[in-house]
Amino acid sequence: MAPAVKVLRMSNNLTTEVAASFLGVSSARVRKLVQEGRIPAEKRGRDYSIRQDDLDAYQLYGRKPRGRPPMAEMPSERVRESPPPYRASGPVKMAVGRGEIFQGDTIEVLRGLPERSFQLIIADPPYFQVLVGESWDNAWQSPGDYLDWTLRWVRECRRVLAPDGLLYVFGQLGKREHIWLHACSMLAKEMQFHDMIIWDRAVGYNERYDSFTPQYEMVLALRHEANSKPYFNKDAVRLPYDEDTIETYLKDKRYKDRGARERHLRKGKYATNILRVPSLKGASKEKIGHPSQKPIALIEHLIASSSERGDHVLDPFLGSGTTAAACDQLGRTWVGVERDAGYCALAAKRVEALLVNPELSLA
Repeated sequence: MAPAVKVLRMSNNLTTEVAASFLGVSSARVRKLVQEGRIPAEKRGRDYSIRQDDLDAYQLYGRKPRGRPPMAEMPSERVRESPPPYRASGPVKMAVGRGEIFQGDTIEVLRGLPERSFQLIIADPPYFQVLVGESWDNAWQSPGDYLDWTLRWVRECRRVLAPDGLLYVFGQLGKREHIWLHACSMLAKEMQFHDMIIWDRAVGYNERYDSFTPQYEMVLALRHEANSKPYFNKDAVRLPYDEDTIETYLKDKRYKDRGARERHLRKGKYATNILRVPSLKGASKEKIGHPSQKPIALIEHLIASSSERGDHVLDPFLGSGTTAAACDQLGRTWVGVERDAGYCALAAKRVEALLVNPELSLA
């Protein structure tokens, strides 16, 4: 009879031995995964305390498939003419709310859209072999293939972007995400660099034993040309001062017109290019089933600052439909492109729910 396994009951936390049994590996292997930062854990005496949720996340996204392709060639400036791997049969179009969802390959759909028709483009593409459990993030055989594909869809985005529009591209840095550095360099040659926004996720993720805990992602902002002047409304994304701060500033005797000073303070301060918006956790009511879903408050900042009511917004990787939902709430028309039929349905359902219940908004 096998000996009973002792479980550490602390907020559904497990010992190393129980975690090993759950994963079907040795306790030594679990300790190594913890030391490598691939499974978050807390030290408890001579053992580790590991949360069940973190084991579930490792099961879904942390295991490396056998035969991962080596980090090989870097891209050339020229795009290969071979067909991109990120492909679907289609496209199929559906109308919902203020916009349209195209199910199909991003590049194929973009080629069918009119030139200079979008004031704003928000792109949250696959990051390349970061979510190892998702086929859509592992469709390329090498970094060169991924970067060539990136250049293809960005060129199509540039074609459909208005002369005074902005293109925002999400990315991430890390041990497995350093391909983003090459993407930034390449895209800054293709279009004019405008800004680099830091999304401060407010909490860290993927604890590591040999470096600081990651807590941010990045958003590369691009415009057409060096002399182009993109639309940007700083007043639309002011951050409110708290009442104590307002009262403190109003005590400054250098300001003779106290009423004018208070009106100015009530408008709030200008946002910086570090946007602190908490990431979505599993228990979040906003979370609807996409592994890389962005908070709607974050996307709202980009839409409100870089477009006006009635403007046309494009999301070439619609995913869970965050851009569509934010645009519908903020009075923008939109087009979303998504390869996966399940995510298309999920995004449509999300927008439809807002139409029925508008108070589910961007608070």
